[in-house]
Amino acid sequence: MFYIIYYLYIYTNKSLRQWREERGGVTLQQISSGDSILMAQKSLDALWLRQQAISDNIANQDTPGYKSKSVTFEHLLENAMGSAGSGQDLHDRLLSVTPRLEEAKGLAVGEDGNGVDVDAENIALVQTQLQYQAMVQAVSGEVSRMSYVLNGGK
Repeated sequence: MFYIIYYLYIYTNKSLRQWREERGGVTLQQISSGDSILMAQKSLDALWLRQQAISDNIANQDTPGYKSKSVTFEHLLENAMGSAGSGQDLHDRLLSVTPRLEEAKGLAVGEDGNGVDVDAENIALVQTQLQYQAMVQAVSGEVSRMSYVLNGGK
């Protein structure tokens, strides 16, 4: 459960209540702990792929004709959660969500056809690294709490 609330805040800066009111989507009761873990896994995968794409963009800043890449994920996950019905339906929709690597759109292209904005890429890289670290810490903390409970508070 914690992952979902954390995810929504990290990616949308909205509380679960705000997000639900806007989207008319999933309620807390519909989300199982397995779905929370699945969502955390998908989020970490997307952040990892985004880091790789940004690193590739920075590495190719001087390559003529190179087009910047970006990762699409957040709106796919929001759509899956917003249109899910039952708990099993939500789980199936979450399983189908996969981050997509795409050519970045709407970027200014230089004289050599290169579409990399190094300053924007560096900012995006730092932001993505911070999101990844925060998500790893959240997952680690939740696993520690679960371990504590399973070990009888020891």
